[in-house]
Amino acid sequence: MKEEVEIQNEISSIIHKIIILMRKEKKLPKEQIVILMNYLEEFRELSKGREFITKRMAYELFYLYTNVSSQLDYNKDKDSSIITELYMAITSVFNEKLYQ
Repeated sequence: MKEEVEIQNEISSIIHKIIILMRKEKKLPKEQIVILMNYLEEFRELSKGREFITKRMAYELFYLYTNVSSQLDYNKDKDSSIITELYMAITSVFNEKLYQ
């Protein structure tokens, strides 16, 4: 299993890729979002039982979700079901009792 810092760095990198791809291609990069959700699950398992996550992690997850939400109207791909799954993955990092 990867170290927590390594997973956080992977999550950060993927978040930036998702935002760039969304703005550039005007569609949801579903493959990258699925990869991110897998890393979020790993992170959730590593951070289980802890009350806090880093400010960096909280900011990046918030930044991603707000960007995804605001870009939805401009995306060519109208199937946004992956956004619900992303929302569930992000909120499960904030509260481990949700969406287990």
